[in-house]
Amino acid sequence: LPEGCTPENTASIASDLAGKTFGLECKETGIEDDDSNFTRFLLLGRRGVVPYLNKKIPSKTSLVFTLPNNAGALYKSLACFSLRDIDMSKIESRPMSAGLLNYLKFRNTVTQLGGGGRGPTFAQELPRFRYCFYLDILASELDEGVQNALHHLREQSDYCRILGSYPANSRLVGPVAEAVEALNAANAGKVNRGDLRLESLPGDKEGARQLNIGIVGYGSFGQYLSKKMGGIHSLRCID
Repeated sequence: LPEGCTPENTASIASDLAGKTFGLECKETGIEDDDSNFTRFLLLGRRGVVPYLNKKIPSKTSLVFTLPNNAGALYKSLACFSLRDIDMSKIESRPMSAGLLNYLKFRNTVTQLGGGGRGPTFAQELPRFRYCFYLDILASELDEGVQNALHHLREQSDYCRILGSYPANSRLVGPVAEAVEALNAANAGKVNRGDLRLESLPGDKEGARQLNIGIVGYGSFGQYLSKKMGGIHSLRCID
């Protein structure tokens, strides 16, 4: 727990499974103001799960991209997927970080001076404020149609990055699924599962290396993360 927090003065919003896993006392259920509300959790790892995906496993892919400030730019970018019958489940826009904006300005200058470089060339001066678009599609990045759509999108975008492909509907695959199955087998038949813990996954120590981690926002939670990871990884924090 963060400094100053104890089990007696701390509460959290979590799933029923998390409460059972960590032996927590549930004070209230169904606190959402809309039955369709849900929380999205991300399970991150050093190795992706793409090798464990196949056509029998429904998959999703998340990506982020930027677009020039032209009329119809977003419409044309989404057409890259709709023309290939690739369904989209979510799209949202977020302000671009200063670091990415400075990088695009630098690359744009180099491209104009050198007459070459990667990606499209945008002759106009980049504005001081831009947006990134985050998109989820219902297919794996390895699908041929998705590969063609991404190639088409990169012709229009000055920045496009694949955040990853993963199973849809919270399905577990690969080492994570194996670890959970082993955990369930070890606890089969136990009445009290309050001490159930999943401390690590197979291969966590294999190829472990120091990571460069950036924390945006140095409040209580940011300070907690920095204390936990500072002894292992290289951290940079901005408030």
